[in-house]
This record gives sequence, structure tokens and C-alpha cells, in this order.
Amino acid sequence: MSRLASLWARLREQLTRGRADREFREELRAHVAELRDEHLRRGMTPADAHRAAMLAIGGFEQARELVNDRRGFLVLDHLWRDARHALRMLRKSPGFSAVAVVTLALGIGANAAIFSFIDAVMLRPLPYPEADRLIAIWEIERGGERGAVAPANLADYARVGAFEHVAGYSTPSLSLTGGGEPEGHIGEAVTWNYFTVLRVPPALGRAFTREEDSPAGRPVVIISDALWTRRFGADPAILGRAVDIDGVPHDVIGVMPPGFRGVSQFGSSVERHLWLPAAFPAELLANRGDHEIRAVARLRDGATVEGARAELTAISEGLAQAFPETNAKVLAQMQPLAGDVVRDVRRSLIVLMLTVGLILAIACVNVANLLIARGVGRRREIAVRYALGATRARVYTALLTESAVLALLAGAAGLCLALWIQGVLVRVAPASLPRLSEVTLDARAVAFTFGLSLAIAMIFGGLPAWQAGQARPVDAMASGGRIVAGSRVMRWRNGLMIGQLALSALLLVGAGLMIRSLVRLNSVDLGFDTAGVLTMRIGLPMAKYPTGDARLAFFEQVEARLTALPGVSGVGYANAFPLRGGWSSGFGIDGLPLPAEGVYEADFQAVSPGYFKTLGIPLIRGRHLTPADIKTSMAVAVVSEQFERQLLGGRNAVGTRFSRVGPDGPFITVVGVVRDVRRDGRTATVEPQVYLPAAQTGMYPVRLADLAVRSTGGNAHDLMPAIRAAIWSVDRDQPITNIRTLDEILAISSAERRFQTLLFAIFAGLALLLASIGTYGVVAYLVSQRTAEIGVRLALGASRGRIYRALVAPTALLVVAGTLAGVVAARWLAALLDTMLFEVPPGDPATYAAAAGTLLAVALVACVLAVRRAARIDPTTALRYE
Repeated sequence: MSRLASLWARLREQLTRGRADREFREELRAHVAELRDEHLRRGMTPADAHRAAMLAIGGFEQARELVNDRRGFLVLDHLWRDARHALRMLRKSPGFSAVAVVTLALGIGANAAIFSFIDAVMLRPLPYPEADRLIAIWEIERGGERGAVAPANLADYARVGAFEHVAGYSTPSLSLTGGGEPEGHIGEAVTWNYFTVLRVPPALGRAFTREEDSPAGRPVVIISDALWTRRFGADPAILGRAVDIDGVPHDVIGVMPPGFRGVSQFGSSVERHLWLPAAFPAELLANRGDHEIRAVARLRDGATVEGARAELTAISEGLAQAFPETNAKVLAQMQPLAGDVVRDVRRSLIVLMLTVGLILAIACVNVANLLIARGVGRRREIAVRYALGATRARVYTALLTESAVLALLAGAAGLCLALWIQGVLVRVAPASLPRLSEVTLDARAVAFTFGLSLAIAMIFGGLPAWQAGQARPVDAMASGGRIVAGSRVMRWRNGLMIGQLALSALLLVGAGLMIRSLVRLNSVDLGFDTAGVLTMRIGLPMAKYPTGDARLAFFEQVEARLTALPGVSGVGYANAFPLRGGWSSGFGIDGLPLPAEGVYEADFQAVSPGYFKTLGIPLIRGRHLTPADIKTSMAVAVVSEQFERQLLGGRNAVGTRFSRVGPDGPFITVVGVVRDVRRDGRTATVEPQVYLPAAQTGMYPVRLADLAVRSTGGNAHDLMPAIRAAIWSVDRDQPITNIRTLDEILAISSAERRFQTLLFAIFAGLALLLASIGTYGVVAYLVSQRTAEIGVRLALGASRGRIYRALVAPTALLVVAGTLAGVVAARWLAALLDTMLFEVPPGDPATYAAAAGTLLAVALVACVLAVRRAARIDPTTALRYE
């Protein structure tokens, strides 16, 4: 108890140090006065009496220091003194301090900003209770790509004992009408236990029941808090109210909590506001070959991922034996939902984190080199400290504290910079980045920033402190004011400079590869003209437009109205336009044997006659589709050049007949060949295309839904009010969604690649800047410390050119060595970028040469600028300095 009381007393003394010191000074002065009076009474003179009193207490300041050392916490006191001394030293060298703080701030700021992305996207748990127990399930063809789950298999996967519940969900396009302007939504059609799996019940009302999740169940819907507030004024009487969805009244039974997001929203920029029961029809549950949904499960308490995976695999293999026609090649797989959400961006985010880590390493090496160079110049100061009795540990601690103060100042500046960088990155990041809205500089990011700053101080400030602390007092004092840098110090300095330049070369190569990849991507010809084409989706509800003929009639009326609008040069409609989806199908070609796969494969589209004009797809031979190609006329199609090359061996396709639905279906005659297109964007391969007339509605199983309008000039979006009025003149309750130009869709499709390239380019530029600053700073500081030596050389007759070369040559060799080391390392590490590149090999020699040449030029220019001051030194002034 007494020890705790003593510690508390010392802590209180430390916290009230100023007042205690003043009280002790007054007490000590009173004691000295008493001693002086006593000596005066003994007959001493005033001067002798004062001297005798001071000798009795051992000196005023000495006594004060002795008492201070015995009360409070000596370590904290030393740290406080060292910190104040560090601030004074940094103020005495404003140039060095500014360069060091800015250099570290750039590295720390970039790392803190990217950490906020990594933290939000990959590290934080998903916004569900016990989210670590949520599992994503999907199906793949053995050895193939991942795909959706067959609803018929879902009940079997629910038999996994490690799963508490298994739920399915899909993302239908929905139309919300009544009570305001019609709205189009991407909703979630979910099984009844979906919210049970997520453990997030509605905030108002209830979740679905098992009875409602069936084709015979009554139509019900759960809405989001945002939709409830915006469209229905947060009316608490919303429960039980009917809203029209796809033309069918649905009773609202629940409102989700604010901020709730469905599983399908991660990785999508479209918010989910409507949840409907999946209500799988009997024919879908009887067809295990129809893969339409995604699945999410929750592990039971005590169950493991490995155990659940083993059970799921066993059930999947059992289904393959029981249903070989549909499941023989199907394998169910799973992984934690948190990892599945970021599967498409994990690699690129890790690469970016490694990239900013290299930036920080460059900055740290830069500052460490400056501290080493500065430490050489402070050897005399350190020697004086030793001569006055300071221990090596005390000197080392003081120098390390100086590095810590420097790093903390840089951390504060870096945090401000990170806030700005993060705002910029959020604005330019692709909307498909999962959990982008959660990116923020919160307490975790602040703790990361300052923890990183202190780590930098300990690691990269320790080396210069240790180097400076090794100074021998006798040698340092004997050298007078001259700077004497030992071979060990020079080796450290040279090694750090080489490392800094090598890391910079590494980033420059990576940025060069990404930039060349983006340039190559942007130069790919799509085969159609995207300029001025405005596209939109009109999802006609089945309740109101149950047949293909009804949907065709709607689009024909809309086309007639839009064609008459001023500023419109073309109108087309289809089931899906390029960059917006499509469907593939198997077929047989008349007169040709079936391939080994059993059928020929091609991409199919149902298109209007104006489709080709609107997209600018030229005709190669034959004819386009015309208004005369109707339901009662001969079944016809237009195909692409790739159809001829890949499926017909290069012969003319016009006149060829094929059957899309097998040998018993109607034959379709090819009447024209058009230019190849890349339907899915620039990174897609050219596939055979088949275009069917939209008016021959019996030949295709999809629904007409996409509309495109080509404008004659200006901003195509300016036509939207007139387009909306024309569409609503045909059907006032029809929502219009997904309104974008083809150029915007193209930009979105490559947004992630552009984002990655932009970050690489920025970080490579930052590395180049840091390399040049580091080279300039170290060389300039060393030149300033060698002023006397240069003066002596000039006085002895050395030419300025010779001195110039003598200073540049050693640094130039370091620059070349560092650049070559970085280029060699980049060749091995560029494999990490392989999946992020487009038609550019990781070992592209032109990129490596350009990166090496750029770094060499910039670093050598910085070196030359740094030594220019040596050529202007006046020998007389330099010798006077000596």
C-alpha cells in the first residue's frame, strides 16, 4: 500500500511539476538566506557568507536538479526535455526539417488513405450480427467458372449439418408504380429465411413466412427505410398498404432498419429498396439444370468452415451420382461471405497496399539518409555531450526522441494529406468497389497513422541515432570543425541511396506497365460507334405485357414517336444492347455435322431494323433486317463475320440455314453479314453474333427491354425529357431505368482498370519525386559540409570542372546501380500485375527501358543541381570558414 502511495505521490509531483519547482526554489532560497545570516553573525563579509551558504548546499542549480531527479518520473522528465530539445534543433535547421517532414508526410498520408480503403473493404466485418459465420455458396462446372445455384439443389445444401440456415436470393428488375412517378428498381427476390440467415429483422413489421414464399402465397413486399422515408413520408401506417410492383399490388409487411444492405448490393452501385419472396415455381424446383440464384448460409455455433465444406462437397457429389443428366459436372463450393464479397478486388487492393508500402519505404530511406548525413555533421556536438558526462544510452535516447518528434510531426501532416487523398480516391474509385460508402478516416485510421509514425521513428530513426551515437569523443574533438565520415557511415549512406532508387524504379516499371496496358485497351476497336448513343432499359411487366407481340407493339409505338423528335438520327430496340448483357444459345447448321461439343454456340440478340444504324454497325454483304421481316414472313437472321470464320470455315454465310432449337425447330435463313463487335467491351473476345428480327417474336425466349437513341449532336442526355415524354405518352406507368450513354457504360466497364492505373501513376510520380528530393537533399547537405575541403582544393589550383566531376561521379554510380537493381527486381515482381494487364507482357522491354531512363535522368539532374553550388564557392570564404 505504501508503494502505491509513493507512486501516486510521484505521479502527482510530475503532473504539478511547475508549482512544485517554484515551491522548492522559494524553500531553497529561504534556506540559503538562513545560512548566509548565520555566517554574517559569525563575522563573515556578505560575499564570503553567500559563498559559504552556496557551498553548503552544493550549488543552487545542482541541488534543484538532485531533488528533481528524486521526485516525479525521471524517464518522463528526460523524454520531455529531449522532445523540447528536438523541437529546438528542428527549428535551427528549417530546410532539413521541412524536407524530412514533407517526405515522410507524403509516404504516411498515402498509406493512411489506402489503409482506409483496405480497412473498409477487407478488414471490417460485414454489417450483420456475427458476420464471420456467414457463408457464400456457388456452383461450378468441374474445372470451369463459378456460376449461380440451381434452386432445386438449395434444399439439398440445407442438409449440411454445419449450416443453421441456407437462403437463396436473386436480383430481378422491378417497376414500382402508383403514388408518384414510376420508378425502376433492382430488388432482391429472397427465400423466406433470408433475413433469419442475416439476423437482421425488419425495424417495422415482420419478415416473410414460409407460406408467403410459394407461388400460391399472397404478394407481399418489404421496403427499405430510405424508400419508406422518400416515397411514403415515413408513414407508420405503411404496413398493410398495397403498392404496385410490376403492375401487381403487393402488401407492405415490413420496413428494414436504416442503412441495411442486401448481400447482392456489395459490389453494386445500385441500392436495394425492395425485397420480395422468391416463390420458386414447381417447374423450376424440378429442373436441377436451371442455375438462377445465389445462396448464403449461416454456420451453427461450434461448426467450422472446413467441416461445412466437407459436408457440402459430399452432398454435391451425391447429387452428381443421383442426377447425372444435370449434376454430373456440377460441384458446389463455398467460402466465408466476407472473403467472397471482395474476391474480385482483393488482389488489386493488396498490390496497391504493397505499392504505397514501397512509397513509405522510399520516404523512410530518404529521411534516414538525411539523418545519417546530418548526424555526421553533429559529431562534434555529440562529442561535447560525452565530454560533459552524458552516457551513450542517454545520447541514443535523445537522438531517437528527435526522430520520433520528426515522425509525429510528419504523421500529423500525413493525416491531413490522407484526408484529402481519401476524398479524391473515393470520387474517382469505381462504384463497383465493395463497401465504398464505408471508406472513412476513423479512429482506426488515425491510430494506424500515428502507430506507423512511431514505428518509422524506431526503425528508420534508430540507424542514424546508432551511427551518430558511435562517435568517439576524442576523435570528434580532435577533428575540430571538420566533418569526418567513416567508411561504415559511407557504406550505409550509399546502400540506402541505392535502395531508395531501386524501389523507385520498381514503382516506375509497374506504373509504366499499367499505363501501356490502359493505352492498349483504349485503342481496341469495338466494332460499333458509341458516340452520341443514349441507352435505357424499359422492363415491361409481365402482368401488363404478357406476350412477345404485346411488348413488340409497345416498342414500335415508342420508336415512331422518338423518330419524329428533333435531334434524333436513329432509334433501335433489342433485348440488350452491347455492353448491357445478352444471351448465348446452341444451334445446328443445315448441311454441317454437329461439332464434338454437340451444338454450335453463338451470341444471339433480338433487334429492331434500326439497331444497326443506331449503333453504326456496317453491312459487309447481303442485307440488313427490314420492317418486312415480320412474324408471318420467312424466319431470317443477320450474322457477324466471326460467324463465317469460326463456324463456316470462312465461306459466305448468306443463304445458310440453321436451327436454334434443334433439328425439329424451324430453320432460320441468313440474309446478311455485318461487322464483328465486342459486345462485352474491349477486353472481351470477338464471338459469333446472330441477330434475329424483333418482330419475329416466336424465335427467341428473351424479352425486349433495351432502347437506344442516337443524337445528332451535343449532349445526348439533353434529349431525355423529350424521350421520357414520348415513352410515357404510350404508357404513363412505365419506369425508365439505367439511363446511360454507351460511352458512359464503356467508361464504367473499365473504371477499375483506370482507377488502378491512376493510383500506380500517382504513386510512381511520388516515388520519382521522393527519389529526386532524396538525391538532391543528401548531395546538397554533403556538399555544404565539404565547403572547407572544396575551398582548399580550389586554393591549390583544382579547376571547378574537376571538382564538379568529382562530386557528381560517385553519386552517378549510385544512381545507375540503384536503377539497375530496381529494374532487375521489377522483372521478378511484375508477375503480380499479370492479371491486371491487357495485352502487355509483364516483361515488356520498352516499359523497362522507359522507366530506367526516366529515373536516371531525374536523379542525375537532381544530383547536378545539388553540386552546382560547389562551383560557385569562393576559396577565400571557404578557407576563412576552415
